[in-house]
Amino acid sequence: MTETTAAPKAKKTTKSKPQAAKAKPAPKAAAAKKKTPIEVASGIISELTRTNFEETVETAKAVMKSGDIKAAVELQNEFLRAAFKRNLDAAREINELTVSAVREAVGPYAEKFNEAVEKLRAA
Repeated sequence: MTETTAAPKAKKTTKSKPQAAKAKPAPKAAAAKKKTPIEVASGIISELTRTNFEETVETAKAVMKSGDIKAAVELQNEFLRAAFKRNLDAAREINELTVSAVREAVGPYAEKFNEAVEKLRAA
């Protein structure tokens, strides 16, 4: 009995330039169920951390496959720009969330304080 073996497939000789993963937008706060500001901020940070980790791994793989220094540096620059934008967007979102939470928490006290000041001025 003779066995037939298939010839191995020829590999492509032209290498395609590895691409860094496209930047994912900063995670947005979900408004499905009323969550506390801490829960929303925690979700933003968790999603941001997960996204940053995944993007780092994908970029590292692309850099290792790039084949030359120039392409590797370009991939790293793309990654850094995208990561910086993503982190800055998330920081802005958390800042807005924090400011609104503080205003909401302090609002009743500010009203009482203003009433007391008005009473003192009137006296």
